[in-house]
Amino acid sequence: MLVKELFEFKSIEDKEGKLFAKVIINASNAIFEGHFPNNPITPGVIQVQLVKEILEEKLQRSLSLKTMGRCKFLAILNPETTPEIDVEIAMTETEDGLKINAVGKHLDVNYFKFSALYIQK
Repeated sequence: MLVKELFEFKSIEDKEGKLFAKVIINASNAIFEGHFPNNPITPGVIQVQLVKEILEEKLQRSLSLKTMGRCKFLAILNPETTPEIDVEIAMTETEDGLKINAVGKHLDVNYFKFSALYIQK
């Protein structure tokens, strides 16, 4: 888990089948020294992992990504200029697993959006 080292959850709320999380990214984490020097960018894989960890924290169970549908990274997420993002996750339990649609944003900027299917480990 990357929570507490690379990011922390300021809040996670459940409202009518959707999760709303406020996340703070740790810009001083060593990952940003190499990605990229003097121009830190939050890797896409970290943004996807962030959603998984929000789900695991709120649902209190371990999950595995089974499939990913559409996935778009729409803007550069620099933790120095945008240390806090809002993540919204719509989720539906199905017989195949947990289907989600996630969006990461701050103010009027969308940083990522994707759909996925998670299964319990």
